[in-house]
Amino acid sequence: MRIEIEDEVKAFIRERPEKDRRVIGEHIERLTKHPDAQGNIKRLKTRKPRWRMHISSKFVLFYYVVDDTVYIDHIMSQELAHKNYGKISRSSPGKIIFITACAGNESAHA
Repeated sequence: MRIEIEDEVKAFIRERPEKDRRVIGEHIERLTKHPDAQGNIKRLKTRKPRWRMHISSKFVLFYYVVDDTVYIDHIMSQELAHKNYGKISRSSPGKIIFITACAGNESAHA
């Protein structure tokens, strides 16, 4: 599988400390083996197929698959994700929730 990562997700990852970037990268690499990827991955109950991956009890990554490509379109803290699961799981693949991170304060805007 190929991996495509939205620019907002890349920016979020770049803002993390080196250790978090490394761990996130290792988890993203696992998605090349979708649907057999290992980890805390769950298919969401949505109209179009979407998945979420928990990363080290700190972050949640959201993605969808088209043909042979995994599209990663959301990443956020686990706390923020749990507050926004309903919004995320109802969004269409390709619709990005804008994520901002500033001095450890994160927010998502639909």
